[in-house]
Amino acid sequence: MMNKFDRHILDYLVGNARLSNAEIARQIGLSRTAVANRIKKLEKQGVIQGYYAQLQQSDHRVSAYFHLNFSHGSCEDLVPQIAVISQVRECHSAIGDIDMIIYAHAQSMEEMEEVRLQLEKLPRLTSITTKAVYKKLISR
Repeated sequence: MMNKFDRHILDYLVGNARLSNAEIARQIGLSRTAVANRIKKLEKQGVIQGYYAQLQQSDHRVSAYFHLNFSHGSCEDLVPQIAVISQVRECHSAIGDIDMIIYAHAQSMEEMEEVRLQLEKLPRLTSITTKAVYKKLISR
């Protein structure tokens, strides 16, 4: 179970995963050792699943979200077919009027159209909508 210190640690790490335990400890009022132990516990529990470098996108790259709906069945059985599309960065099962949301990067709009054509071949697909990203406003 997480307490307020765990949540504060996570907030700092999400903002900057390279912060030192000492800096986090200063910010939240715990010892460096206590922060290190809490981080290890959060990692062991699977709350923290990894640390990543976020790379700057070059200006000529394009990004898009694809909203997909299927006639029936689970979206999870389609993940292996989607995972082989190298431009796909994220794939989410959704609740509501959309069954699946896919986020992709490509070098050009033409390449993004190829991604869409591959997604259109998925079994049971009833609709697909493409939302091209204009500009990233917040990234954490």
